[in-house]
Amino acid sequence: MRRSSALLLAAAMAVTLSACEKSSGPKREYVALGDSYAAAPGVGRADPPAACRRSKDNYPHLLAEDLDLELTDVSCSGAPTEAVLGEYDALGKRLPPQVEAVDASTDLVTIGLGFNDFALSIRVFVKCVQLGMADPTGTPCTDADAAAGANSTEAALAQITARLTAVIEAVTERAPKAQVVLVGYPTIFPEQDTCANLGIAKGDLPLVRGVVESLNASAEAAAEAGGATYVDTATPTRGHDICSEDPWIAGIKPTPGKKALIWHPYAEEQKLVAELVAEVVD
Repeated sequence: MRRSSALLLAAAMAVTLSACEKSSGPKREYVALGDSYAAAPGVGRADPPAACRRSKDNYPHLLAEDLDLELTDVSCSGAPTEAVLGEYDALGKRLPPQVEAVDASTDLVTIGLGFNDFALSIRVFVKCVQLGMADPTGTPCTDADAAAGANSTEAALAQITARLTAVIEAVTERAPKAQVVLVGYPTIFPEQDTCANLGIAKGDLPLVRGVVESLNASAEAAAEAGGATYVDTATPTRGHDICSEDPWIAGIKPTPGKKALIWHPYAEEQKLVAELVAEVVD
């Protein structure tokens, strides 16, 4: 009996030591690239530099905590795809290319970009809102866009897939063994009726919804072309647009009790995105 007990104790100690050795090993390295929908400005604790208006409670941080990853988060509000490959300006501060955070030791990279290319976010959240406030029942932004010719949103959106594909190529060149995940944009706009907290004319909803849908289609196409994984966040966030009863995106006036920069995700959206990405991580 004593011999059996001793053997069982030795086996238990061996298992315990093995578990300790495993947990004390190096963490997998994770780099988050992206714009404000990854940075989540205004949500929770601020993460420096201040120019990026990034949160320590954004989905990259939540994902890293959930999967026990070593995170380098270089997502930055206002970043276009060009910010991955070259220096860029963030509120007057020059920042290095985001891709420099990626190297051969990187195991996971998430990418959330596209809305700031060709000033698409400015067109939607500034120009369309300004025009919508003056003509809430018409199609003022759609009319202005149609008159833009070669500078239309359609012309700009046609170039996003190639830009995102170039980002994936730059990442995989520096980290050939890393899993690359492209994260789409959530459902921001309602399908039918607008609201005062959105400020966009009802007739312009097809235009602004089309911008987000096109950005997501481009991300999915780029992921397929570059051998990456695409995560759809639009479908799971339906019913939580700016005009919904339970918005997960801040409108002109953020929901009482919630914190986020105008036009940006609340904590609920970031938590869901972290969960969705975790489901696809190898």
